[in-house]
Amino acid sequence: MKKLLLAIALLCGLSTMASGENPQKCLTDGQVIKLYQGKAPGSENWKHQEVTFTSTSNPIVLNVVEPTMKVYLPEKPNGTAMIVCPGGGFCMLSIRTEGELAAKELVKQGITVFVLKYRTNPMLMKDGRAPKDVKEFLSVYMPLVEVSKQKSVEKFHTQDPSVTEWCSEVPYENLAFADANQAMKVVRQNASNWNLNANKIGIMGFSAGAITSMHQTLYNTPETQPNFTGIIYGGWTPDVKVPSGAGPVWLCSPVNDIFHADEPENVYHAWRKAKVPTELHTFWDCNHGFGASKFNKNVDNWLSLMIDFMKDVKFLPE
Repeated sequence: MKKLLLAIALLCGLSTMASGENPQKCLTDGQVIKLYQGKAPGSENWKHQEVTFTSTSNPIVLNVVEPTMKVYLPEKPNGTAMIVCPGGGFCMLSIRTEGELAAKELVKQGITVFVLKYRTNPMLMKDGRAPKDVKEFLSVYMPLVEVSKQKSVEKFHTQDPSVTEWCSEVPYENLAFADANQAMKVVRQNASNWNLNANKIGIMGFSAGAITSMHQTLYNTPETQPNFTGIIYGGWTPDVKVPSGAGPVWLCSPVNDIFHADEPENVYHAWRKAKVPTELHTFWDCNHGFGASKFNKNVDNWLSLMIDFMKDVKFLPE
């Protein structure tokens, strides 16, 4: 039996490498799927290299040039799929706590998970090279924070940068939005090949990944509209209008989130007014960025609450 499974895995791997235009005939656990044939549109001239720092408890990825999805397969798939978008201010990706750990919990529910590695704002030293360590990265990243803080003081009289001000300093968020849209398209187009239900494809994200997920939920086509959206501390949008055919939205954030708890509240109220299923949870004793880590606090329950909501709205079977 093990030899048979190994042979199937090898065949799937070979088809991924060899079949060109439609490379994914089946999925394997840990498989990495490229979103585009050739270079990603809009960043064809990028020359920098992707960097991953593993020296911290939460590995971070910088300078994503080639957007991909990593597959996490459940032992007993139920046809439901979820695209997970890690956060990181559009400048990095918290790939473990806001990607891998969430995926490992979701697969226990029979969900096929695709962790999206979307393009990020280039973080480069003055000489054009990528930072070699976290210290060098912070030397590039912190000036962006200070500029957005100053703009928030000027406009809102607060040291806490609004998401609006932050996004003005990281102009490549539109590439993240494009990658999320392409991810939805790839998953839905391949749903029959991958034994997925084309009407049960969701998207969820953290912080900048939540903004990306919310953007996908608001601006899409029938081919790329999510059937479910999970928003974890984020979801900012300048104008919340529930699109026709929108699916359920589940939201959570810290009570005192640095990016203002009223942002997910605005989304919640819009969905509630439209009479589309929605839930909002705010947690007291936690901070922005808790991800799927465990702190022995009430916030540890957020993913269980979202899973229960997915069952309530029939996105997941009971």
